[in-house]
Amino acid sequence: MLRRWRREKREWREYRARLRALPPEYGTVMKLIEKYTWNFAADSQIMPVLYGILGLFEEGAASGRRVLDVTGPDVAAFAWSVLDEVRSATWLGQKGAQLNAQVAKALAGPEAPDGR
Repeated sequence: MLRRWRREKREWREYRARLRALPPEYGTVMKLIEKYTWNFAADSQIMPVLYGILGLFEEGAASGRRVLDVTGPDVAAFAWSVLDEVRSATWLGQKGAQLNAQVAKALAGPEAPDGR
């Protein structure tokens, strides 16, 4: 457990150093996305997502693009779409998919006796 904690701490420091190296526009948006995403996923799930967004931002900054050219004008929708990928892989996401499948099956069944 101590090794894992040290590894996670080292990874967090590396992440923050990369974040500080971004242009200010990218850094500001990344920090706000980070704050937003922490509301919806656990730390073990969110760090790979944040690394992915950070990599995308680094590429965008290196190519001279503005941050909203990378995310689109709706940054919340951008963050939410990334979170959808994470949630679908979790137990909660799987349960949601099961619920949707059960509802679809139930509604596709024989018509109710009263004609509904």
